[in-house]
Amino acid sequence: MHDVETIPTDASQGAGENIGTVRRRITIDPITRLEGHGKIEIFLDAAGEVEKAYFQVPELRGFEKFVQGRPAEEMPQITSRICGVCPTAHHMAATKALDALYRVDPPPAAKKIRELIYSTFVAEDHALHFYFLGGPDFVVGPEAPAAQRNVLGVIAKVGVETGKKVIAMRRRLRDLIGLVGGKAAHPVFGLPGGVAKKVTPEMQKEFQETAADAVEFAQFTLELFEDVVLKNSDYVNLILADAYTHRTYYMGMVDDQNRVNFYDGWIRVIAPDGKEGKKFRAQDYLENIAEHGETWR
Repeated sequence: MHDVETIPTDASQGAGENIGTVRRRITIDPITRLEGHGKIEIFLDAAGEVEKAYFQVPELRGFEKFVQGRPAEEMPQITSRICGVCPTAHHMAATKALDALYRVDPPPAAKKIRELIYSTFVAEDHALHFYFLGGPDFVVGPEAPAAQRNVLGVIAKVGVETGKKVIAMRRRLRDLIGLVGGKAAHPVFGLPGGVAKKVTPEMQKEFQETAADAVEFAQFTLELFEDVVLKNSDYVNLILADAYTHRTYYMGMVDDQNRVNFYDGWIRVIAPDGKEGKKFRAQDYLENIAEHGETWR
């Protein structure tokens, strides 16, 4: 819901403001396309320009508190409940934290199984984002009514057969995660120094067949994005507009040759100018990344 409200201001809302002056507040609540709850408050000045903007997450998750005092071995199962969209990421991170805690290095086979499951998750998660969450705004179009900018709107635009292909591929990928991970939504296979289940020759064949189809599906999706979005100048101008450009730092994992790696590697930070700003191991996180709180008036 988008609310626009005219409200009186007071002296506490900013130095130099006079009591009785008027400005507008725009509230976007709830924010969609994300796991959890959130809202945005935008305050405009008398000229209609943005004066202040706040992103608020009103819900209390509390994971960092209620896990205190629990056995460390429970963390891969507990932390996977942080998010229903990316539970495998939290499960894997907690499992690797246990490796570090117990100072054990998983054998090569276990590492390959972990990376296999995580790569399957990455493919499934990207399909979810493109067709169900963020992508519909572009595929269906930013000018389309909000009620149409969802997976049903995507199917209406690209065809029922494409919709069937999307649903079938996501199901196959999730079935593979559940096959080895125990469950697709909240995996239970990560153990300190290893995994709870081996991959049999029959499973291997199923992974190989699905992987080939998943690559084809990814290529199809890229072509769809090229045809529907990148070939539309209005879309491209919108994406590249200053209003939608956020120059910030980006962080991700890479191998020794700076190639992307989703399971393990170096943490690489890229500055807004495109140059490498920092590169460090995950265990050195606290020496390179800091958090602080902001007090808002």
